[in-house]
Amino acid sequence: MKKDILFFVLFCLTFFCLIGCQTGYLWHVSVHQIDLLTKRVSIEKALKKYSLSEEETEKLRLISEVKTFAKDTLQLDIDTGIYSSYVHLDRPYVTYLLRVSSAYELKPYEWSFPIVGSAPYKGFFDKQKAQKAAESFSRTEYDVYVRGVSAYSTLGWFNDPIFSSMLSYKERDLVTMVFHELIHTILFFKNHINFNERFAEFLGRKAAISFYLQKEGKDSKTVKTMQREWEDELLFSSFMMGEYEDLEKWYKDNKGEVTTESKQKRLKEIQVRFVTEIKPNLKTSYYNYFSNIELNNARLLSYRSYNYDMEEFERLFISPVINEDIKAFIEYCMQFKKATDPEAALSQAVSAL
Repeated sequence: MKKDILFFVLFCLTFFCLIGCQTGYLWHVSVHQIDLLTKRVSIEKALKKYSLSEEETEKLRLISEVKTFAKDTLQLDIDTGIYSSYVHLDRPYVTYLLRVSSAYELKPYEWSFPIVGSAPYKGFFDKQKAQKAAESFSRTEYDVYVRGVSAYSTLGWFNDPIFSSMLSYKERDLVTMVFHELIHTILFFKNHINFNERFAEFLGRKAAISFYLQKEGKDSKTVKTMQREWEDELLFSSFMMGEYEDLEKWYKDNKGEVTTESKQKRLKEIQVRFVTEIKPNLKTSYYNYFSNIELNNARLLSYRSYNYDMEEFERLFISPVINEDIKAFIEYCMQFKKATDPEAALSQAVSAL
């Protein structure tokens, strides 16, 4: 653990020298990241030191099972040190993400960072800092969206701990999230956050279903629920893809004429269509919340990152080339690292199947 901290300090100092305009932000991130690294304790010590409930204790053991399954059964190249320690937080989320979009266009505001490149969101370890950053954007020109995040990946640079915030998830959602973060450490495309998130979201769900198939069997209630949730994901993804593209065209066709009122009416139409056309066909309650949330362009762009065109990944996954093999899927997608646009490369590959 001490080596990781020393490495991180040297890493940060290097980038402070290279990047002047984000020094304040990098300092904030670095100080908090170092703090988290120093607060890590082994799982054994965590069980003794903190008053964890029986449910939380079981979730710690479950994460260990997920790691073993990922390495031994799926044969994924993950670092054994990841999720082998624990950090108890004094807040419900480990970070807070800020997304910003043009007010009358589905165009994300992007930031540039070391390692990851450009990104359509910015993370803060302090909720007030995230909200203050959001307030710096004029509401007449931009939409903003701030949300709490229970886990994040350092992309294999450090041995990420289990955060107490992760233990608030339902078991099957926790398993999916752990796989999602593990996938980020295996394959990551610089400057292509949307592709990375979709890729990890897709494989996270597939790996979680595979995990429970082995753990509980194909007739288990958990497996059946997750399979129905995946069917709902494909339906919701298709719906959001169409709505996203239609809204993009609407903004373009009405450029200069869109008002706050007409925009809100247009966004509400998306939710009305969801309630009337999609919700009756859903097999689970997974996306019921969508009809009641407050939509704006920044929040819609979040769906662009995580839920856009999952059918494309599905077609590749079930093809004879992959045959629903998670490791083969990852190895196949490695070739997209050479492409200028991995999303376009994926579409081309799927079209050729």
